[in-house]
Amino acid sequence: MLKGTFHRSIVGCKCRLNRRNTVREVFRSVSASSEEERRAGSSAAGYWRKESTSWRPVARDNKVQRQRLVQTAVSTGDITGNRLEGVDGCPVDSSQRLRVAVDVDEVLGRFVYALNNYIEEEHKMIHDVSDYSVYDFKTIWNCSQQESNELVHSFFESPHFFEGIPPIPGAAEALKRLTTYCDLVVVTSRQHVIQEPTLQWLDQHFPETFAEVCFGNHFALEGTSRTKSEICKELGAEVLVDDNPGYAMECAEGGIKVLLFDWKLQYPWSKTEGGGPLHENITRVSDWAAVEAVLAAQVLYDGR
Repeated sequence: MLKGTFHRSIVGCKCRLNRRNTVREVFRSVSASSEEERRAGSSAAGYWRKESTSWRPVARDNKVQRQRLVQTAVSTGDITGNRLEGVDGCPVDSSQRLRVAVDVDEVLGRFVYALNNYIEEEHKMIHDVSDYSVYDFKTIWNCSQQESNELVHSFFESPHFFEGIPPIPGAAEALKRLTTYCDLVVVTSRQHVIQEPTLQWLDQHFPETFAEVCFGNHFALEGTSRTKSEICKELGAEVLVDDNPGYAMECAEGGIKVLLFDWKLQYPWSKTEGGGPLHENITRVSDWAAVEAVLAAQVLYDGR
C-alpha cells in the first residue's frame, strides 16, 4: 500500500463531424446501441474491458468473471498486450504494480472548457473555468438540477462534445510511462448514454493505455448510478486520480489513496479548506508530471 508519499502536497471523436444532423445521427446510434443492450437484459452497461483492439462489455454482476480478469492482468503484468519493463528500465514484478483508477473529465480532458464553448454558442451563457467554485452546474448556472442535466445532455449531442474536448497536456505521455509499473483503469462519473463516444475519445487520445473503463452514470436522465468508491473497490484500485474533492474524500475514507488533480492550480472546485488535503489519504497534484512523480516514488522507494 501507499505510504508517506501521500502525506504531502505535490504541486507542480476519431471522425470529423461537420454538420449538426450528422452529430445527432451518431448520438442516436450510440444511444440506440446502449438501449439495445439494456433491452437484451445485459448488466454490462457501465463496464468495459479492452480485448485486443476492441472494447467489450463486462457483466458487472459476474464477480467470478471480473476476479479472473483482474487476476490475469496482475499475474501477467501485461494489460495492453505489451511486456512491461518497469521504472527506469528496472523490472517491476506483479506484487509491486499499482492498480490506478483515473477520472476522465478535467483529469484526462478539458470537459468544462468545451461545455462553456457550447453554452455560449447555443444559449448565450458566458462562463469561464474560473467561475466554477463548485463542480455543480446547477449552482453555477442558477437553474434546477433537471434543467442542468438536460442542458448537459444536449451538449452531448453537439460537435463541441464529439470533437471539442482537448486532452490535458502531458497526460498521454505520462500515462504511457506509467503503464510500465501501473495497471491503469478509467473510473468516470460519466453517463451510460455516452459510453461509446467516450471509449472512442479514449482510443483517439490515449491508445493502448487503459485495461478497463467504468461509468458511474451520475446525473443521468435514466438508469442507476454507482459511487466511485464502490467501483474502485470492485476493480481493486489502490489509487484514484480525480479532480473532485467530494469523490476524493469518499474514496479516501474508504481506504483508497487519492491524488486530487488541480491542473495548474486553476480548478476552483478542487480547492480544499486551507489549500491542503482534508484526509491523510489525499495528496494534491497540479499536473501529470506530479502524478507520475508520486507513483514512481511509491514503487521505487516505499517498498510496496
